[in-house]
Amino acid sequence: MLKENEMLQSCWVSAGDGVWPEARRDQIEEQIIRAYVQLIFAAEADGSRTVTLSRQGGLEVRLTEMPLPGMPTFWLEIHSLGTRSIIDSLGCFEFDEDELAAAVEFICEAQERHRTWH
Repeated sequence: MLKENEMLQSCWVSAGDGVWPEARRDQIEEQIIRAYVQLIFAAEADGSRTVTLSRQGGLEVRLTEMPLPGMPTFWLEIHSLGTRSIIDSLGCFEFDEDELAAAVEFICEAQERHRTWH
């Protein structure tokens, strides 16, 4: 389980002279789907449930289920562990194909931004 909570490497994985983004993106997609399923078993707090997808340095990616009228039910959130605040988020209604692709891209972009912060 600890391995699943470690932050995924960059979405673009170098292999010699080539770059292999699809395998990385597939891993992130699988991680999102696993977290979505894990929400069923997560403890509820204040009407919401949260699962940590991954962690890298001072950042953590979380999936939160927060049913509020007129709002997306699911939120991918990038948390700063240092400031204990959300620094970016993406709302999803049902993780259909388009939303899942957007969620993968959201995490990839967050990882790339984090790499430039160091």
